[in-house]
Amino acid sequence: MSIIQRILKIDLPKGQSAFLWGPRKTGKTTFLRRHFPESPVYDFLKTDLFLEFSKRPSLLRERIRIMPWRNFLRELRRGEIIS
Repeated sequence: MSIIQRILKIDLPKGQSAFLWGPRKTGKTTFLRRHFPESPVYDFLKTDLFLEFSKRPSLLRERIRIMPWRNFLRELRRGEIIS
């Protein structure tokens, strides 16, 4: 399967946030991993990660403080419970 080149430039100032919306299976996570390989992706579809943050929501804030630049939260709808 070939990868379609995306015309998308994400250049946010430090401290800014953005949402990357789109239908499932369109390459959002693939795009982020290819363009920001050093950035952590917190995938709330992974049950162990979801349970870890559900038990201790402050853990997400702690992890983001460690690497405050470019943290990606995947499947945020499920993560709404963690607040």
